[in-house]
Amino acid sequence: MVRHRFRVEEVEALGALHPELRLELLDGEVYEMAPPSSEHAGLLDWLLFVLGPRVAGLAQLRVQSPLRLSEESLLLPDLLLLKPREDFYTQAHPGPEDVLLLVEVSLSTEAWDREKKLPLYARAGLPEVWLLTREGLEVHREPREDRFHRRFRIAKGEKIAPLLLPQAAFLFQPPL
Repeated sequence: MVRHRFRVEEVEALGALHPELRLELLDGEVYEMAPPSSEHAGLLDWLLFVLGPRVAGLAQLRVQSPLRLSEESLLLPDLLLLKPREDFYTQAHPGPEDVLLLVEVSLSTEAWDREKKLPLYARAGLPEVWLLTREGLEVHREPREDRFHRRFRIAKGEKIAPLLLPQAAFLFQPPL
C-alpha cells in the first residue's frame, strides 16, 4: 500500500479544481467532509445570532472557512472568532496566532473532533476551543503539547464567555 502525504498548497490546488468538495488536511492526510445536517447548520446559525452582535468590532467571525495550522494542516472549523485585520484575511488564511476562539458543532462528529482535531488545535496553541455536543458545551483551554489541560462543561441556562472576549458573555440556551 502506498500512502501519500499532502501539503496545504496541494490541497488548495485540488480544491480549486473541485470547488464542490469540502476538503480538510489533517497532518498531511486529506479528508472529504460531509455536508452539514439541518440540525448542525441551525446550531451554527444560533451561535452566529448570539455571538455576532456581542463581538461586532472586537473580532471577525468566520464560518466553515479555512484555518491554516501548519504546512500539513488546513482545517474547516465551524466557527472562528479572529483578531480583526484590515484585509479581512483576503491575503492569507488565518493561522493559530489569529484565533481568539474556535467552535466545532460536534453532533455527528464528536469522536472525530475529540480524537483528531482537538490534539491538532492544542499543538497549534489555540487559546480556546468549544465543542458543541448533544450534552452541552464543552470548553477546552490551556493548550500544552497535544492536549488542553483545562476542560469543563456548560449546561443549558449557564453563562459563558470566550476567554479572550469576556465582554461577549451570553446565556447558553441552544434551540435543541
